[in-house]
Amino acid sequence: MTKQKRAQVRVLGLVSLSLIIAATTYGFAEANTIHTAGILGAGYGVKSSYEVTKISYILDLSDPSKFKAVDFVIDQQGTEIIAGVSATEKGQIAWATDCVKSDALWNCTFAESLDVLAADWLHVTSVQ
Repeated sequence: MTKQKRAQVRVLGLVSLSLIIAATTYGFAEANTIHTAGILGAGYGVKSSYEVTKISYILDLSDPSKFKAVDFVIDQQGTEIIAGVSATEKGQIAWATDCVKSDALWNCTFAESLDVLAADWLHVTSVQ
């Protein structure tokens, strides 16, 4: 095999390896998005007519097994929205008392701290 042929084979191998790594990375990134049907049937997710991303629960500093608020971004310019959490998709929803928008980020605060383990579903809807 000539030097030029070996160089072509190495370049082709590197390009193939790069494509495999890129496809795998894209697959993992897509798997981390949250859809309204729950995550792979695992029993938790987001129920909303909006596309909800960048969800972050704000833990209670005195008891980290509870949280006091949730931050998230939605795909539309909602005038007023409300968020709530529940243990199941159709279970009893604990609604936030106040939701405030700052740029694209929404922050919804609950009247009292809620148990982290009882918040498998995030519900986001517009205020009627």
